[in-house]
Amino acid sequence: MSEAAVTEAISALSVPPNPLIFDSGCGNGEMLLRTLRRHAPARGLGVDLDEDAIADANRGVGDLEARFEVGDAAAVSGPFNAVINVGASHVYGDFRAALAAFESLAPVILYGEGYWAKHPSQAFLDALGGATIDELEDRSGLRAAIGEAGFTIAHESLAGDQDWARYEETLAENAERHDAPDTRSYAARIRDRRALAGGTDTLGFALMVLRS
Repeated sequence: MSEAAVTEAISALSVPPNPLIFDSGCGNGEMLLRTLRRHAPARGLGVDLDEDAIADANRGVGDLEARFEVGDAAAVSGPFNAVINVGASHVYGDFRAALAAFESLAPVILYGEGYWAKHPSQAFLDALGGATIDELEDRSGLRAAIGEAGFTIAHESLAGDQDWARYEETLAENAERHDAPDTRSYAARIRDRRALAGGTDTLGFALMVLRS
C-alpha cells in the first residue's frame, strides 16, 4: 500500500483515549508502532512467531508503551480496543477463521487481506507455491464474509499496480541481496510469477478498518 493509504487507514481507527491495541502476526512491528504514535498516548502488544522480526520490533519501541513477544498470536485473548491484522490472517488458519476470532478480540480491526481480482489460472496458483482458489474470495466475497462475521467496513483502500510492483520488486531485490541459493530462487519465483499472463493483476489486496 502507499504511505498515504496506510496513514489514512490508521487515522480512520476509532479508539478511545489511551487505547490498548493488539497486532496479531505483527512482523517487525511497523504497523503497531505507527498506530501507537498516531493515537498517542496508547499501549500496544505485538505477537509473532518470527524471532528476528520480534527483535527488530523491540529495537524500534523507543519511548512508546509497546511490548513485542515471540509466540502464537492466535492464543492471545482480549479484550482490546483495536486489533491489527495486516496480511496475517494465516495466524488463525485462514481469513474466515480470522474474521471469526476478531469478534471476541476488539470492536475495531485494522485488517489487510488479499482477494482474487480476477479468476486465477492454474499456472498462477502453482507459482504461488501450490495455492488453491478457495484460500481467498473475490472482492465481493470478501466483503460478504466480513458482513457475515458481524463487521461493517468503515474505511477501505485497495493496492494499485504500482503498489504491487514496488512491493514485489522490493521482496525480490532484498532476497537477491542475501545472495544465497534459496533467496536467489525465491527472487526468481517472484519475477517468473509476475511474468505470467495475469501475473500482475490476478491478486488484489485491501486495507480496511472494520467495526462491529
